[in-house]
Amino acid sequence: MNNQSNSGPPNQTVFILAGTTGEYTAARQQLKLTPLQAYWLTGPSRLKGLSAPKVYRVGSWRTLARIKAIEAALVEVQAEIVDIQEQK
Repeated sequence: MNNQSNSGPPNQTVFILAGTTGEYTAARQQLKLTPLQAYWLTGPSRLKGLSAPKVYRVGSWRTLARIKAIEAALVEVQAEIVDIQEQK
């Protein structure tokens, strides 16, 4: 009999939707995440095959060239979206 322990939820994929590299880096640092823990969401293809990823939106994300496609992909994968404020 295989007795595997499931202590806690599986690792959740985390993305930061930001308009610039600086906004992404500042948000990642504010959230205390490493580059391996939070990916910069720059296009809809990064969401393929995922289910309910957590997405933090910050800064000038609305100005991204592919924002319509990204937003459609966020709905499709049922992303958990959190708006955060940049710390000055």
